[in-house]
Amino acid sequence: MDETLTARLRDLLAALDAAFVERESQARVTLLALLAGHHVLLLGPPGTAKSLLARAVCRVFADATYFEYLLTRFTHPDELFGPVSIPGLKQEDYRRLTEGFLPRAEIAFVDEIFKANSAILNSLLSLVNERVFHHGRHRDPAPLIGLIGASNEAPDPEGGLAALYDRFLVRLDVPPVHDADGFLAVCLGALAPFEPAAELRLTAADLAAVRAAAAAVVVPDPVRAQLVAIRDGLREAAVSASDRRWRQAVELLRVAAATSGRAAVGPADLLLLHHCFGDPSDGTSAVRPVVRRALEALVRPPSTAAVAAAWTGLAGADEGARFEGAVTARLGALDAFEADLARATAALDERRDAVVTEAETSPWVVGVPARLIAGFIGARRDLSRYADALARYRGRLRAIDLYGEVIPRARHAQLSSVGHGDMTRYDGRRPPLWISRPGAPAEEWIPVSADGLLLQDQRAAIAGAIHRDVVDRTLAAGEPVTAEVRWDRDVTRLALDNELLFHLLQPGDAGGRAVAGAALAGDHDAERALMTLVEWLRGVGIRRLPAPPVVDG
Repeated sequence: MDETLTARLRDLLAALDAAFVERESQARVTLLALLAGHHVLLLGPPGTAKSLLARAVCRVFADATYFEYLLTRFTHPDELFGPVSIPGLKQEDYRRLTEGFLPRAEIAFVDEIFKANSAILNSLLSLVNERVFHHGRHRDPAPLIGLIGASNEAPDPEGGLAALYDRFLVRLDVPPVHDADGFLAVCLGALAPFEPAAELRLTAADLAAVRAAAAAVVVPDPVRAQLVAIRDGLREAAVSASDRRWRQAVELLRVAAATSGRAAVGPADLLLLHHCFGDPSDGTSAVRPVVRRALEALVRPPSTAAVAAAWTGLAGADEGARFEGAVTARLGALDAFEADLARATAALDERRDAVVTEAETSPWVVGVPARLIAGFIGARRDLSRYADALARYRGRLRAIDLYGEVIPRARHAQLSSVGHGDMTRYDGRRPPLWISRPGAPAEEWIPVSADGLLLQDQRAAIAGAIHRDVVDRTLAAGEPVTAEVRWDRDVTRLALDNELLFHLLQPGDAGGRAVAGAALAGDHDAERALMTLVEWLRGVGIRRLPAPPVVDG
């Protein structure tokens, strides 16, 4: 579209901003709807400049036939549509003289529009919806570009005016001025009236150029997907949204994109959708949250979702046959993930800059909405969580102690399955096996029962009983009890280093069992206890390498 036309639109909007207080959004969306050929409803209490705003926006259009009227319950159709032709009646031809009335208007403003009575309603519906005025046997095309209606409140859904309410694509809330400075500017009459310069006003040719440019605007696949998501969200929230309304809403988005100098509908344009559905005066409306969720999904590049999938996939990666090789491979996978994470972060920042620029350069969006920035902040926070988890997991792997990873988890699983009592009471039976880290002192050894239970809570009692037995045997042999007479020299102990434990945890790995058997010097009871413990470990899903930590968000 011609850049000079876009510049004129911006100048017109700036002039409207100067003439009103806290009406930037209402002025913009009203003008946008008229450019798209759709109707606007202004809802708000008396005295909030609804009529003044409507007249100002209508003045944007040069040489457009303008009609304005204030309806009451007693308004006669003649006042809106023109008087009945007396000469026509004499010729048995019922028709109205519409010159100067609504059927001949290109831009119209009807105040208190929901005061329309039944005599007016049907003709008004066909005129605003079909751009056709029916009178008698005549069916006259109406040149109506758009109609602005105003009312103090939305109509009663059961009052027969729901169809008329539905004909307004854009519905805007016009509340009282909130800001103190703005309030004083209104009270003190400090605002100059809206007087658009003649060279800025829009002509029929300008309107045709806007419509032609909008027709060429494409709706990209990601935006299409979110339009469907918004439709589904509105359905779940029981917000009425007909197919006709959706078609008109997309036309509005196309005009917004075209007049912003873009060839495709973008995320910033979707911000306009909450003006097209629901009741704007309802502070609890579900429309805004539905649109916000769609925006948050749209502004996140696909790579952010791929990061979550890649992180989850690390847990299922092939761990290899040897411990050192498995750790090296997992660290390499983390390096690749880190590169993907960096690319996703860069893509998110690039998308953020593009969307913020799109919102800032759109004539129709007032500032960069906080909910749009919130979507990027949330996505960036999620990626930061993965970066933090990556650093922790990498450090954990580099200093990995499989014994410290596996044994506490196995003990917790056994306590949950067997019960605390069965694992804390010493029944006097001597355990066939003790396990520990390599080089651990005897005080850290853990006894393992014949059925593979870790008897850590009974360690002191068992060690004491074995020590007494060793002392008794020493004395019975007539030998002195020296410092060399120790219980730990009378038990079978297996030091579980990373490599051995890694092999033992691999299903079907006979190599690990052979190494363990050799270390146990043919003690079959100890070997059976060990393999029973290993089956415990495998049965509760303990992995040979720790899984990546769960990342919330």
